[in-house]
Amino acid sequence: MTPTAPGLAPEEGIRLRIRGLTADYLITSTNAITLDGQLVNLDGQGNRVAAMCFGPKKVILVVGLNKVAPDLETAMARVKHHAAPINAIRLRRATPCVETGLCSDCQSPERICNMWSIIEGHLVANRIHVKLVGEDLGY
Repeated sequence: MTPTAPGLAPEEGIRLRIRGLTADYLITSTNAITLDGQLVNLDGQGNRVAAMCFGPKKVILVVGLNKVAPDLETAMARVKHHAAPINAIRLRRATPCVETGLCSDCQSPERICNMWSIIEGHLVANRIHVKLVGEDLGY
């Protein structure tokens, strides 16, 4: 069960998010990856990026080719102007980007664009594994 499952009580969503920080394995994706390997993410509450940075013993990122960007600037633009609006729609948030499909740097209380992370490496060798899949996956 995911923390954003329909009908899930908010307290249960928080409990699942906290539990994810202590998991042995985290299987997730990244919002974008640069050609030189920077993992670029934008989170609402920070639980996903926190777990990518610290907590689970192994982090496995399954990444589609559609998330590959040539550089950091392009990766951040992809996240903000493509992935974030689609995710806000999926989560049924009351934000301007849900209505327009475009980021307007809103300050909505429903905003999911709150915490940027850029991961360039990790002190624990072989903790983060990126599995690049030769097709488009996710947004």
